[in-house]
Amino acid sequence: MMKNKIKNWFGNAKIQKKIMIIYICIGTIPILLLGLFALSQERKTLMERERRNIEDSLSQGASQLKSQILVYNNLSDYIAFNQPISDVLIGDYDDIFSMYEQYTATVDPVLSSLKYFNPNINQITIYLDEDIVKHDTTVDSLHNIEGEKWYREYKDSVNQKVKWIIDGKEKTSFSARTMPIMEQNKQKGILYLDVNYDTLFSGFDDISRDGYGLYVVDKAGNVLFEKDTFDQNNENKAATKKDRRDQSTKNGTVDKSRLSLKKLKEKMADQAKGKRSNYLIVSADAGVDDWQVIAYQPQKMMAREVQTLVVLIFGIIAICIITSVVASKAFSRFVVRDIERLRDNMQAVEEGNMELTVTSDAKDEVGSLIRGFGSMLGEINRLIHEVYESKLTQRKSEMTALQAQINPHFLYNSLSLINWKALEAGQQDISKITLALSSFYRTSLNRGKNVLTIEKEIENMKSYLEIQLCMHDNDFDVIMDIDEEILPYQTLNLLLQPLVENAIDHGIDLKEEGRGYIKIIGRKDDHNIYLTVEDNGVGIEPEILSSILEFKTKGYGVRNVNQRVQLYYGEEYCLRIESEVGKGTRCTINIPQVMKV
Repeated sequence: MMKNKIKNWFGNAKIQKKIMIIYICIGTIPILLLGLFALSQERKTLMERERRNIEDSLSQGASQLKSQILVYNNLSDYIAFNQPISDVLIGDYDDIFSMYEQYTATVDPVLSSLKYFNPNINQITIYLDEDIVKHDTTVDSLHNIEGEKWYREYKDSVNQKVKWIIDGKEKTSFSARTMPIMEQNKQKGILYLDVNYDTLFSGFDDISRDGYGLYVVDKAGNVLFEKDTFDQNNENKAATKKDRRDQSTKNGTVDKSRLSLKKLKEKMADQAKGKRSNYLIVSADAGVDDWQVIAYQPQKMMAREVQTLVVLIFGIIAICIITSVVASKAFSRFVVRDIERLRDNMQAVEEGNMELTVTSDAKDEVGSLIRGFGSMLGEINRLIHEVYESKLTQRKSEMTALQAQINPHFLYNSLSLINWKALEAGQQDISKITLALSSFYRTSLNRGKNVLTIEKEIENMKSYLEIQLCMHDNDFDVIMDIDEEILPYQTLNLLLQPLVENAIDHGIDLKEEGRGYIKIIGRKDDHNIYLTVEDNGVGIEPEILSSILEFKTKGYGVRNVNQRVQLYYGEEYCLRIESEVGKGTRCTINIPQVMKV
C-alpha cells in the first residue's frame, strides 16, 4: 500500500521535482558512503589520541590535588604539634577571663595568621574534651559536636593520621585529626580544618576540552567531586532546529550525555569485558587516600575534531543539493521567510530571550501577525520591568543594605567578650541573654544562606524567646510541641521569628487579664510540613484579618513571610491566619517536605 502511494506520488510530481530527487540520490549516496568510511578511520585515531590527552590531564589534576592535600596536612601537623598552643589549651586558670586572655594572646594570632596566608582556609577549630566556654570559632567543646555526622565518621576511622571528610553534594571539605601533644598530657583534642571546596579540586578545572564529565570518588564509592561541561558545551554550539525544539521542552532538562556514577561504573565494567561503548572512559589514581578520578566523554563530542573532513564531505553534498534545489527554493523561501523569522522569534522567547525587537513592513496578514506579536512582547516586557523586577530589586537592595550594617565577626567577638565579662562578674542573666542573642544572630545570618534545617530554625526561635522572656520578666509561657521527625527537613530562614514577634507585640502585650502563652507546633503529613505559632492574646479584628496579607496593610513582617514562602515554594504554599477577638490567634505555614542531604 505504502509502495503504491509513493509510486503514485512520484508519478504525479512535476518533472523539476523528479530530476531534483534523482540527482540528489545519485550524487550524494556514494559521497556519503565514502565519507562515512573516512570518518570511521579518523574516529579510531582520534579515540586513542583523546585517551592519552585525558590521561595527561587527569594526572596533572591529581598531582595538584595531592599537593594541596599535603599543604593542608602540613598545616595540621604544625598546629597539632605546636607546644605553646598545647600549653594554653591544657593550662589551669583561676577564672574564665584569664583563660580568654590566654586564648586571645596565643591561639588566635597563630590561627589567624595561618588563615591570612592561606585564604582558602574557611575555619580552624580546636575541640577539647572538657566543658569550656566557646571561644569564637577557634576553641570549642567536643560535647558540642558529638552528634555531628562527620565526628562519628572520624571516630570510626582506624589508624589514620589525618581524616579528610568531603561532601560532594554540600560542597564541603575539611580534615580532622588528634592533638598528639595534648594526648601526652592525657588530654584529648581534635583539630578541625575547613578548606574551600572549589579551590581544593580546582586542578580539574583546567581540563581544556568540551563535553566531558568527571568524578572523584573515595574507596567506599562516595562522590567527592563532580564536574561536567555538557551544559556549557550546548550553550557554545549553534543549535539546529531539532535542538531548539528539544531545549524548549522545559527548563532544567538534563543533558542526555551526562552519566550517573552508577551508570558510569556499569559502562566501565562493559568496557573491561571488551563490549563496545559510546563513551571514552579513563580512570586514574588521585594519589590521596585511595581516591580515584574517573573521566568520560561521549564519542559524539569528538566529531568536532574531524571538522575539516566533515565540512569537506558535507560541503560537496551541500553543493550538489543546492545546485539542484536553489531555483525551486528561491520562490518558496521568499514566501515563508517572514513566517520562519516569526517562528524563530517565538522559540527565542520560549527559551527566555525577552529583549527581542520584532517588526515588519509587510502589509499582508503575516506582517500584521508579526507586528501584533511584537506589540504583545513589548507590553509583556513593560509589565515585567515595572511590576516584577522593580519590586525584586527593591527588596534585594533593602536586604543588602541591612546586611551591610552587620559585621558578623565583630558582632560575635563583641558578644563573646560580653559573655566572658558577665560570667566573671557572676551575672548569669546577662550571660544567658548574650548567648541567646549570639545564637539568634548566628542562625539568622546563616553564612549568607536563606535555607536551613527546621531544627536550626527552632533553635533560633528558642534563642529569640529567651530574650523576649527576659525583657518581659517571664510574664508569659512558651509551649514547644514539635514532631521530631520534621527536624531534619529544610525550611526558609527566619519564618517563625516574625510570627512570634507579632504574637507578642499585638497579642500577649495587649492582654489585660490572665497569663499569656505562645505555643509553637510542628507537624507533617504525607507531603507537607506545618509550622504553627499560636497565642491566647487579644486576637485580630475581622476587618483587619481579611486584609492583613495585602500590600495596603502595615503587617510587613507577616506579609513578608507569606511572600517569601510563595516565591520560593510556589503559590500552593502560604501562610494562613485564624483569629478570634478576645481568645487569640493561630498562624500556620505549610511548606513541602525537602530533606537536607
